Amino acid sequence: MVSDLSVNFRPSSYGNILRTGNLPNGRVLYSVIDSEGKKAGKLSVPKEEVDTFETSYKQILDTAPRIQAFVKANSSEEAISRRKNIGRGIVVSSGVIGAGMPLYLLRKSTSVTKKILGLVAGIVTGLSVGFIASLGITAPPGSIEFARASRNLSTLDIQPVFDEKA
Repeated sequence: MVSDLSVNFRPSSYGNILRTGNLPNGRVLYSVIDSEGKKAGKLSVPKEEVDTFETSYKQILDTAPRIQAFVKANSSEEAISRRKNIGRGIVVSSGVIGAGMPLYLLRKSTSVTKKILGLVAGIVTGLSVGFIASLGITAPPGSIEFARASRNLSTLDIQPVFDEKA
């Protein structure tokens, strides 16, 4: 089991979630604390999903400041334009390399069909690899982990708790 969120409590400008106990229906209760330290509500998660919930939540809290710092440092028009140009250059160069490889490898082939199919497959592969590479290079650090954690949280059965007794 992941270490309890309450044990590792640290004030955050993004708010916090603290484990406060268990509910009779087999769910774990959490208190939601806003960025000012005030209680903002309660939520519950099934016991089977607690590890995924806590791990994903910690991952979001760890990556959010890095993403925010990157956005602050790179939000000027010049920086945005530079990242767009870098991304385009990576995609185009990967597409050219992807087109060139099959042409080079099939240069002695007499089959026109094989050359055309190889060229199309090379272009598609090159552009795909270039797109993925440009995302990896131009995206904020931690954005992949943030997206993965967000996706994990969206699959969980997280429910708000409105009962004042809980």
